[in-house]
Amino acid sequence: MRTALPLLLRSHRYTLLFVALLATVTVGPLLEALSFGHRAMELLLCVSLVTALTPIGRPALRYPMLLLVVVAQALRWFARDASGALVLTGAVLWGVLATVAAWHAVRYSLSSPRVRTEHLAAALSAYLLLGICGGVVFAALSAIAPGSMSVGGQPAHEGLGMGASMYFSFVTLATLGYGDITPASQVARGLATLEAITGQLYLALLVARLVGLGSATVAR
Repeated sequence: MRTALPLLLRSHRYTLLFVALLATVTVGPLLEALSFGHRAMELLLCVSLVTALTPIGRPALRYPMLLLVVVAQALRWFARDASGALVLTGAVLWGVLATVAAWHAVRYSLSSPRVRTEHLAAALSAYLLLGICGGVVFAALSAIAPGSMSVGGQPAHEGLGMGASMYFSFVTLATLGYGDITPASQVARGLATLEAITGQLYLALLVARLVGLGSATVAR
């Protein structure tokens, strides 16, 4: 039993990652309405990032990155009442780690000529990581420069919470364009444009590649 459980977790690591990311995206914003919502959101973000970095096979690289997750979350935890430089450092570090995890997930999803459930879960996890990473960046930007985002046509002088930032990030990534939260500064608009392009390229290229692999498998 002790041997079977680690093997089961290892063989379904990207499925577990997808579940953790999906919980962060859906449950996290709802928890922010509660008094402990900010702490719960940060805990979900930490668990998601740790789960995302765990599949990286080399321990020499994995353990330092997991330590950096602790540093990034500590910076984000104490950054609420700290300087803008600390907020920016925490967001950049979180974003770099999430990008590394997303890159490894994409590589895994294309690592086999036969598409299995784990490969699809890895591809979906990479997409969710991009959206969450965008939420972290927009939350940090609105904290450093509150007037850079607008809510309902009015500048968000108090900044955006993580839930609202994540919502805006996924709306932008999917190019839905609801318009209830909009970028107001040149930096925010540039980041939003970059995220929208990234989301469309990801879906167009990676999904097409996975479909191609699946078609080739059926043809055989």
